Amino acid sequence: MNIRSIDSGICIDGFRAAGIKEGKYGVALIVSDKICEAAGVFTTNSIKGAHIPVDRKRLRNGLQAIVINSGNANACVKGGIRDAEEMCEMVGRELDIDPMHIGVASTGIIGRKLDLKKIEDLIRKVSLRLSDSPGGSESAARAIMTTDTKLKQVSFEYKGIKIGGICKGAGMIAPNLATMLCFLTTNADLDREILQGILERAVRDSFNLLVIDGDMSTNDTVILMSNRRKPCNSGDFQYLLSHTTREMAKLIAMDGEGATKFLEVELRGAKSKEDARTGARAIISSPLVKTAVFGENPNWGRIIAAIGSEINFDFEKTDILLESKKGKTYVVKRGRAMDLDKATDILKEKKIKIVVDLNSGEEKAVAWGCDLSPEYIKINAGYN
Repeated sequence: MNIRSIDSGICIDGFRAAGIKEGKYGVALIVSDKICEAAGVFTTNSIKGAHIPVDRKRLRNGLQAIVINSGNANACVKGGIRDAEEMCEMVGRELDIDPMHIGVASTGIIGRKLDLKKIEDLIRKVSLRLSDSPGGSESAARAIMTTDTKLKQVSFEYKGIKIGGICKGAGMIAPNLATMLCFLTTNADLDREILQGILERAVRDSFNLLVIDGDMSTNDTVILMSNRRKPCNSGDFQYLLSHTTREMAKLIAMDGEGATKFLEVELRGAKSKEDARTGARAIISSPLVKTAVFGENPNWGRIIAAIGSEINFDFEKTDILLESKKGKTYVVKRGRAMDLDKATDILKEKKIKIVVDLNSGEEKAVAWGCDLSPEYIKINAGYN
């Protein structure tokens, strides 16, 4: 049985959602008809948004709803934790849900206090629009967008297990999450400890291999809610969740701030899984590789230098292949430089794949990102 795409977003069986945006502020709600098992992964930045300590405590209680605001990160401000808790209390009053079963997240500019009056008004409005339709999921996904230009939602089914997800992110994207928020719903009947472990493994090989600009955010959050309606085994759920988070990582990479090209990097033939991940991240993180891709310049020396900055490998065993709709060609074969004429043509496409084979082992990893263009500087120079 193959994974099947379904048209529900996060509004799989038993979940409703809605979102609204007015000016720079947006609010989204995700609500379950029962208290769910919940798991979460958060930024490794030592400076964290105020919602993160609130969520860490409440995940253990189980969650029935999540409230998300865009336009303000609620980070590096006095009283931020209390404001995050107040957002949960506002939702609790509107939906008659115990606030201790409500999660919260924020995204936007750092260092400014939340406009709680505005958020309360938006919460009242959005609570009246909750829907179990695909449109409910779509409106929630739109409400949490900041510099995003594309809505990001997915939903899949495998052996009766369903997973829906929405996410946002376009800049401040680096390994160990990004300036991204991701919310996942599922019917998988698994307890919290198992869900947590599966989520961590899925994030490790998806969002943690996603790089737009190398900057780590204060607010990175991935939360998974399960209403436990579908008996299943953990292996099947891991398979489906890993697929889901990889697809969501690709959506973020395709919407990188100022991006003109989507970039996928596969590093093969590594001695260890960690070497494979580290090498792939090194390539996708390199500003010189990213600018070369933007300039359609097959300068493979930048790729080699990026890998060598992070892991030990034998260049004389190494192959580098460039691939796009225009075809594929080796630019390096067993350490020997090859003709670059076809490579230049390949890089003219919008979706580029770089395959590096170290020919030294059996492990591999895939990372995602985009090129680095002058538009990225323009967007972030004026962000306020």
